[in-house]
Amino acid sequence: MSFIIKTYQTYLVGIGIPMKLTCLIFLILSGCTISCHDTTKSNKAESAQKHEQKTILDKAPGATDTTTVFKSPLRPNENIKLGKIYTDTVRFVNFDDNGDYWWFNIEKNKDTIGLIHNSHLNCVRGDKLEIQWKMDSIWIAGEGDSLAFSEWLVSAKKLEPLQLQDKNIKFLWRKTVYDKELKTEINTIVLNEEYIQNITDPEKATLAYIATFIGNECAWDGKAVDRSNLKCKILWALDLGYQCSYRHLEFLRFWFRNEKEILKELTNCPTTPDGATVQDTFDEINLSVNGNRITVSFKVSGFNLREEKSWSWTETQLFEFKENELRRYL
Repeated sequence: MSFIIKTYQTYLVGIGIPMKLTCLIFLILSGCTISCHDTTKSNKAESAQKHEQKTILDKAPGATDTTTVFKSPLRPNENIKLGKIYTDTVRFVNFDDNGDYWWFNIEKNKDTIGLIHNSHLNCVRGDKLEIQWKMDSIWIAGEGDSLAFSEWLVSAKKLEPLQLQDKNIKFLWRKTVYDKELKTEINTIVLNEEYIQNITDPEKATLAYIATFIGNECAWDGKAVDRSNLKCKILWALDLGYQCSYRHLEFLRFWFRNEKEILKELTNCPTTPDGATVQDTFDEINLSVNGNRITVSFKVSGFNLREEKSWSWTETQLFEFKENELRRYL
């Protein structure tokens, strides 16, 4: 407790507050009953509670939003005042709940910016939002937690949901290239990397769903101990991790949450590497968008090495994007 007060006393003197006034603050804070800070930060709810209990600079005399200023990429040309509410228009990117704080990531001026938040909102990447936010204190976990400052989300209102743009895309094709290690020509899958850089989440979900059940140059990333590290070309390029990983399946379960058949299919997610005796693989994938309709057509070839059999087929699947979910049309 004394360490925290002395730290703030040093801070207040540093920003120009007289020593006598800082001593007064010291006496006031010494008489307060502030619960000890748990350095383990056992859960996110506790972090939020500590935020409410320990925003000392807001409450201390002299450290007001008129004397303490910060910088934020949300408004790079302005001095941001502590505790003041700002309103901005942004695009939603994603949520990140993997740390001590929950992060609400948005895009503005081509920068991705994280704001701390306390509850999830009904948003998908690309939604246009009006947000209210403020600069406030956070505590960085470690030995003797350290004080820092970050943007906090106060509220968010959806101005315009994500709108898909009409397009016709050649997403996957095959090409024969020379492999320097093998010292021979091989036939390999090529992906449209330029398209992937700007792909929307609904389009990503349709392609990831198709790719879940058909081979696309999948190989173990190291030793196959528990079949949890199968690296497949399409999922990896789409930034969805290993085949059948939590990241991969949760992304699809969100987008197809009302499609019972698809959810059932995902419970039997396959982990078949290249070199398996029996497998299918993509020869071509094309995607088109017309309004809210997404059409994925693809060509597949397969083989059974043991029985020396091969086959091929073509298929088209149709999906509709509505608000923040996908529905499949058979």
